Amino acid sequence: MDHDLSSESESDHICSPSSQPSPISSLPEELFIDITARVPRSYHPTLSQVSRRFRSLISSPELYARRSILGRAEQCIYVAVSKDKASCCIHWFTLCNTERFGRHHHRLAHISSLPPMPIHGSYVSVGSNIFVMDGIHDWSIESSVSLIDCRTHRARPLADMPRAVAGSVAEAIDDKVYVIGGTDGHSPSRTVMVFDTKTEVWEVKTGPDWREGGEKGLSSVAMGGKIFMRTCYSSFVYDPSGDRWERDEAFHSMGWSNSCAVEGVLYYYDARGRCLRGYDPELRSWGVVKGLEGLLPEGCCSWSKTASYGGGGRMVLFMQKEEIWCSEIVVERRQGGDIWGQVEWCEVVLGGDFRIIDCLPVAVLL
Repeated sequence: MDHDLSSESESDHICSPSSQPSPISSLPEELFIDITARVPRSYHPTLSQVSRRFRSLISSPELYARRSILGRAEQCIYVAVSKDKASCCIHWFTLCNTERFGRHHHRLAHISSLPPMPIHGSYVSVGSNIFVMDGIHDWSIESSVSLIDCRTHRARPLADMPRAVAGSVAEAIDDKVYVIGGTDGHSPSRTVMVFDTKTEVWEVKTGPDWREGGEKGLSSVAMGGKIFMRTCYSSFVYDPSGDRWERDEAFHSMGWSNSCAVEGVLYYYDARGRCLRGYDPELRSWGVVKGLEGLLPEGCCSWSKTASYGGGGRMVLFMQKEEIWCSEIVVERRQGGDIWGQVEWCEVVLGGDFRIIDCLPVAVLL
């Protein structure tokens, strides 16, 4: 991994030799752990730069044992990033909050403890874990599965998928992960592979024939206990409770992708129309989110990603321009059915020749 993936240079000392020692260094270990356990995870990248003691504690089992006693969780955004379009692997970052000169800033911080992972995989979060399904490694399609524990930022292998595919989509409903579509390298797959995250057992099902007309390019979102999926030519709604698939032409009237669900509405950024759009499955209609004009980065973007963030109608929107921008937006439905948005903040979170492959909200213990 090139050095520029890392955040700013780390300091190995709490203070310089000429300054007074910090009182933190003299705290008893038990009190030190208790205080640190109450600091939100978004500040961990900053804490890890303070001293070796903080850096060691951030990933220690003692800290997470203390957090489990506190029993509080924080919504965090994890981001899979490739260094450039030619990259053969992805690296994981997290969206964090820093303070400079009395002002808060946001940035993507590299998680150096996680190894590089295959490109063209599918990623889904369940609880405090991220599941990495399939992908391409050394130019071959793999069936491997990895689990990332976001409490400790460690990864471990799980049972392989029944079939090797790449470019599939994955969504989680009721502790089960649904891996849908993709390709085996020769043709699109109709396979739906279901992974029970409790028993770690796979089940194989067959989906509809979305390959008609050479359909490819899957996008998906889980919403209201169902999976909404789009290919180039059709959109489908899958109900796992009855194993039923339905086509939805109204849903397919927009070329949505890289979307998220916030309070029962699907959102995606329309780069061509330069607007945020929402789809209400109950009304079966699309609308443009109002109130965002002039508040998002100007000009065209080459791609965008969205993710729900912390409840209360919040979401984040990542956009690729010269750098990677991120905006936190609060959306609400008002009387009459219109959806309005408010931009909480918008700034560059990562510079350089990077591309976001996916972004995931993860509920992690504080």
